[in-house]
Amino acid sequence: MIVPNPRVSDSERRTGILYGVGVGPGDPDLLTIKAVNILKKVGIIAIPKSGEEAGSKALSIVGKAVDLKGKDIVELVLPMTKDKDVLLKARRDAALLLAEKLENGFDVACITIGDPLFYSTFSYLIPLVREKLPETPIDIISGVSSVMACAAVTVTPLAEADERLAVIPATYELEKLRNILRDFDTVVLMKVNKTMDKVLAVLEELDLKDNAAFVSRAGWPEEEVVMDLDSLRDKALDYFSMVIVKK
Repeated sequence: MIVPNPRVSDSERRTGILYGVGVGPGDPDLLTIKAVNILKKVGIIAIPKSGEEAGSKALSIVGKAVDLKGKDIVELVLPMTKDKDVLLKARRDAALLLAEKLENGFDVACITIGDPLFYSTFSYLIPLVREKLPETPIDIISGVSSVMACAAVTVTPLAEADERLAVIPATYELEKLRNILRDFDTVVLMKVNKTMDKVLAVLEELDLKDNAAFVSRAGWPEEEVVMDLDSLRDKALDYFSMVIVKK
């Protein structure tokens, strides 16, 4: 069930505001004006990290647009694992850390690559923070998603008139993938780095390989666009990769 922000006046509110701030796909020029203003205003910036990262990609984007001197940077360790128990504990620990800051009256901006509500870790933290602090306002600052950035890089209209668009994550069941590619006019396959060869096989089977474009790290200095998908066979691909198929 979707629960809207609690309607609490400033005089009644005793906690800080939690901002979920989308920082875009990688190019700091794609940070919104609102995101920059919020990040300048808050004293605490929370950064989700896998624990394996040496630094934060989201923070590196922000650091090119906002002066981080004097900011309290809080790391939220959220491991990349499919173990549900490990994930839940990590998310609860992260929510507790945020709640402690908010309960003391501090506003916190939790930054995330892309948009905070589109395949984002931040969305899992919302109910856990509300569980601890139901009165805390949560304000979402939308960001440019990687899907939009990749469409822009390849100049691909994602949907026109009555066309249908599907966006699906990296774990592809081949029969479902075939059906989606048949049924939708545009299909975005996210994080194809470990499944590219399987995807290629299905695209060939459906005669859609020439309708597809591969994009890696859209908006980053190392951005890569590949139209010849055969050249990607058996290659180690970047985690931030996707394929857009436009029929």
